[in-house]
Amino acid sequence: MKLRKLRIEHFKRFREPLVIDGFADGLNLFAAPNESGKSTVAEAIRAAFFERHRSGSVEHLRPWGDSSATPMVDVEFDMGEKRYHLTKVFLGKKRCDLTIEGQPSLDGVAAEDHLAQLLGFKFPGKGASAPEHMGIPGLLWIRQGTSHELADAVTFAADHLRQVLGESLGDLTSSSGDVVLRAVETERNELLTPAAGNPKGDYAAALQRKAELTDALAALDRDIVAYQGSVDRLATLRLEHQRDEQERPWVGIREQHRLAQARLEAAQGLEAQQQAEQAALQQWRAQTASHRSELEAFARDDAAVTTRQQAQEKWAAAEATALTEVQSWERRHSEALAADAQARQMLERVRVAATRADTTRAAAELETTLAAVTDALTRARDERTRLARLQAEAEALAIPAADLKKLKQLSESLRDVGVRLDAAATTLEFELLEGQSLRLGAEDLKGQSRRTVVSRTEIQIDGVGRIAVQPGGADIPALTAQRDDISGELSTLLQRLAVSNLAEAEERARQATQRQHEAKASQKVLEALAPKGVDTLEAELASRTVREEELRAALAALPQPAPGDDDLPVLATARAQAEHTAAALQAAATSLNQARVAVGKAQSDHATASQELAAAQATVNDAQRAQRVAAARQSLSDALAQEATAQQRVETTTAELKSVNLALLRQDVDRFARSAQQLEEGHERRRQDIMRLEVDLETKGALGLEEQGAERQRELEAATRRAGELARRAAALVHLLGLLREKRSALARRLRAPLQKHLDHYLGILFPGARIEVADDLSPGAITRIGPRGQESGGFEELSVGTREQMGIVARLAYADLLQEAGRPTLLILDDALVNTDDDRLGQMKRVLYDAAQRHQVLIFTCHPAAWRDLGVVARPLET
Repeated sequence: MKLRKLRIEHFKRFREPLVIDGFADGLNLFAAPNESGKSTVAEAIRAAFFERHRSGSVEHLRPWGDSSATPMVDVEFDMGEKRYHLTKVFLGKKRCDLTIEGQPSLDGVAAEDHLAQLLGFKFPGKGASAPEHMGIPGLLWIRQGTSHELADAVTFAADHLRQVLGESLGDLTSSSGDVVLRAVETERNELLTPAAGNPKGDYAAALQRKAELTDALAALDRDIVAYQGSVDRLATLRLEHQRDEQERPWVGIREQHRLAQARLEAAQGLEAQQQAEQAALQQWRAQTASHRSELEAFARDDAAVTTRQQAQEKWAAAEATALTEVQSWERRHSEALAADAQARQMLERVRVAATRADTTRAAAELETTLAAVTDALTRARDERTRLARLQAEAEALAIPAADLKKLKQLSESLRDVGVRLDAAATTLEFELLEGQSLRLGAEDLKGQSRRTVVSRTEIQIDGVGRIAVQPGGADIPALTAQRDDISGELSTLLQRLAVSNLAEAEERARQATQRQHEAKASQKVLEALAPKGVDTLEAELASRTVREEELRAALAALPQPAPGDDDLPVLATARAQAEHTAAALQAAATSLNQARVAVGKAQSDHATASQELAAAQATVNDAQRAQRVAAARQSLSDALAQEATAQQRVETTTAELKSVNLALLRQDVDRFARSAQQLEEGHERRRQDIMRLEVDLETKGALGLEEQGAERQRELEAATRRAGELARRAAALVHLLGLLREKRSALARRLRAPLQKHLDHYLGILFPGARIEVADDLSPGAITRIGPRGQESGGFEELSVGTREQMGIVARLAYADLLQEAGRPTLLILDDALVNTDDDRLGQMKRVLYDAAQRHQVLIFTCHPAAWRDLGVVARPLET
């Protein structure tokens, strides 16, 4: 199947007719931006074939906002050696016409059913067509965003594909072998789950019973072993309890604890004595340190006199140096002050001269600008007047596009009706002898004449009689009424538009358009003269005029040039000199201030040092100071003697404590107490354990644990035999089912070999060395290829969206090859089908599509024309 021409009108976004012809036999690339109608064209092709012309569920095909539109699709295509022409009109004037070269034409439902049988699809019982009805075209005509969704499309086309393969459902399911296979599978499924092969039914119950009996028997065995262990432990506990009752070992340990406690108390008295002696030693050490500190303070007072004398001499010298530096900086500051004043005066003269020159220059420039703005304003005012005139004329001449279109339609309709009426009317030709006449209705005729009548007309011939002419056309009254209606509507419209005919209306519309173009040109000139508007230009002129007056007033207010102003330095030089002298003055002032601060500090430090020296000398010269020094030395000597005595007593007591080891005595007391307590508590626990075991053994002895164990053992052996029988049956059924399925798969592979061949062909271009399986439902199954880590295999749904996109197109091309070999029609439509494909894969897919186009017609719609430049065909736009 190959498209030759497509015409769409009043279909969704295409209100005006869209005609596409010149389809190539192979690749056809249509490129246009988003929202330009690519998907609408594809939908129109699907609607022409899949939707019943009588369907009321296709309101979505109308253009938006136009409830009276009648969607129409006209398709010309070749199938085999014949040319087909399909016209389908929806909603308003429902119609379906199918013309087949060399065959009688078909229309209505017969035409639609004929196409469905040829192309391999079906119509729904009611409502709009859905994917499950679209069969082979639904598989090959890919909607936008669905190229990676293949499973459902293959399912809906499976019956047609199997017919091509010679593998209808009955070929593999109606044989006696499949009856056996289903029977075996049913019995297997009674014992094992179909998916995972886990036990179920009787088999699972048998295994569950075996597991329960095994657990119960194990629990009984544990109880029996525990019972026997409890008997032995009871005997052991009774012997140990009887031995402790006789020996009572905790009594002797209690006596050892009492003796250890006495030794500990004696040792703790030595520890208290040691702490008291250490406290006395610390007190004497503190007194020794205090007397030493007092003597050190007296020594520091003597040293302070010498230190204060040296400091007083140093600050006196610093004061004299600071006074000399202040005198030097006062002289330099006076010189810098005079230089700064002179530089400031020169800078002011230079600034006044520069201001005078700048103001003079600005006034001259502003005068030139004022002249230019004045000229532009005059021209802009003239252009604004011209623009207003052109806009008024355009508005007066304008005819609404809808009215002009309606006028054209009425004129064409009136002309068409007139032609049809002339064709159906009766023509009368007269050739009268000279001097003879007759009356045709109310008209007198002489000589030769020709008239056309559309209604009953009488011919009066003097001296002869009357002849009545009645036109015989059945459509004449209707055509006459239609002509009168159209003529009346046309006259009304012409009168409303104030024109006499269509030509005059079109001339007015042309003149209005011309005025609009002239107005646009005038608007551009006005925008060039006054980019921000004439009012803004007037305001600018006023502002500049005021500015000119201000400049002239400022120039008049400036001082007149003084003698010598012609030789003044430039402003930058004067400013630099002034800045230099100001910086020098600032530096001199800073240094002078710092020198004065230094003098003040030196004087203050000198006075402070003198005061400190006087105070230190007064302290040293105190009359009682010698007596305090002697007393401090004697107190230090006495404290050192007492400290030595206390130290000796502490050492003696510490030696005695080390010999008794107080820590070990405390541990002995704790150890004997714990041991006695543990022996008594252990004896009591043993007594309680004996009582608890006696009760527990009496209870278990009454249950008959060994008899229960024997009974459970018999039940377990029976359950094990039953589970084994079912396991062997399940294994046999699984093995038999595997053999049957392998035989059936071998038959299916042989029947699907042609499809496998075409899939392998395209896959070899996209993924060299890869292999894909054909599943039982004829969809692509597992794919095996060489990956980054060697050979890898996975199902179709496990692939990325981009790869599923590519594999979906490859599979559809293989189906198309298969259908073509069987003589079935094929056409491939790809609506933005590779949007998730990277650049490298897209290059391989172009090779695939180019190869397929040698055998099929392929329509590709894309919004990325740059990505398809190397496809080998020129991209075509969609133009109405």
